[in-house]
Amino acid sequence: PSRITPNNSRIAPSNGRAAPSNGRAAPSNSRAAPAGSHVPQSSAQKSRFRYSTANATHPVTPPSSDDELENTKKGVVLIQATLEDVHSLNKLQDDIFELRFSDSGLTSDLIHLLGDLCNEKNIVRLIFEDCELDDWTLLSKVLNGTRISHLGFHSTSVGDEGAGRISQLLSSSACISSLDLVDCRVGCAGIAALGVALMQNTSLKSLNLSKNPFLPKGAVLFFRALKGGNSTLQFLSLANTCCGNTQVIMMICALLLRNTCLSHLNLNYTSLSDDGVTLVSESLVHNNNLTSLCIAGNGLEDGSAHELAVTLADKNSIQHIDLSNNNLSSNGMHVLIQSSTVQGQIRRLDLTGNNINPRQFMSLVKSVEDLALVGIVVF
Repeated sequence: PSRITPNNSRIAPSNGRAAPSNGRAAPSNSRAAPAGSHVPQSSAQKSRFRYSTANATHPVTPPSSDDELENTKKGVVLIQATLEDVHSLNKLQDDIFELRFSDSGLTSDLIHLLGDLCNEKNIVRLIFEDCELDDWTLLSKVLNGTRISHLGFHSTSVGDEGAGRISQLLSSSACISSLDLVDCRVGCAGIAALGVALMQNTSLKSLNLSKNPFLPKGAVLFFRALKGGNSTLQFLSLANTCCGNTQVIMMICALLLRNTCLSHLNLNYTSLSDDGVTLVSESLVHNNNLTSLCIAGNGLEDGSAHELAVTLADKNSIQHIDLSNNNLSSNGMHVLIQSSTVQGQIRRLDLTGNNINPRQFMSLVKSVEDLALVGIVVF
C-alpha cells in the first residue's frame, strides 16, 4: 500500500465500513504502549490508518496524496494510536464522522487531545476496541462537552470504575443516544450505576451490555432503577449475560408491564429457561411497544413455542422473534408458524438451527415459498 505524509503511516484498504465491533484489528508486529506510559516509536512502528467513505459498498482505494485523503475520509480507524497520529488528524479539512481506536493505549495526554479533536472535527461516533485507557475520569470530562452521539467500547477493560464514570457522563450528556459496552468486564456495581444514570438521562436510545460478567443481583438493581423513570431507551441487548436468571426475568417482565418505550430486547444465550419464556410471554400480552424479541441459543423446547404461540395469536406489537439455535421440534415450530400468521403482524420469525425433521415439517406446512412471504426462516 502507498504511504502518506506526515507520519509515513501505512494505509490499510477498507471495504467502506469500519471494522466489525466483534472483530479484532489487523495484526501488528508491535504492541500498544502500556497504560500510563508513552513510548516513542520509529517510523516503521507507527500506527496504521484506515480510511473509509460513509455508506460505501465497495473497497476504497488507498489515497495517493493528502488532497485525495481529505476527499475520501469519513471514518478513521487508528491502530496502535500515538499522539502524533491524533495530531495529524487535525490537518484534515473535512469533518470525521466516526473515529475508531483499535489495540491502543490511551494516555492522559492523548485523551486531552481527543476532546479537542472531537469538537474540531465534529466527530459523531467514537469507538474503542481492545484498548487500555489511563484516566476514566478525564475521558468522561473531555467528552462531556462534545457532540458524540454514539460511544462504543468493545473488548476494552472498562470494569466497574469505567462504567461508573460513563454513568456520570450519561447523567449530564444530552447528546449520547447509543452506548455499547460489549465484553468490557462490567460487574454488579457498574451495571447498577448505569441503571441509576438512565433514570436521569433523556437521550440514550440504545444500550448494548452483551458479554459482561455482572451477577444477577447487579442486573436486578439495574432493572429496578430502569423501571423507576427512564422514558427513552428503545434497544437493550443483554446477550451472553446472566439475565436468563429467573429473578432477573421477573424484573424484566415487571419492566415490560410498565415501560412504554422499549422496542427491542435481546436475551440471546442467557440460559433463559422455558419457565422464563412463560413469564415473558405473559407480560407481552399487556405490552404494546416491544417489536423485537431475541431469545436464540437458550436450549428452549416445544413448551416455549406453545407459550409464545398463545401470545402471538393475540393482538400485540411483536414483529420479529429470533428463536434460532434452540431445541424446538417440527411440531413446536409448526405451532409457532400457525399462530404468527393469524394476526399477520410478524415480519420475521427465525427458526434456524433447531431440531427440525425436514420431511415431517414440510408435511405440516404448505410450502417454503409461503413461509418466505411472511418472513419465516426455517432452514
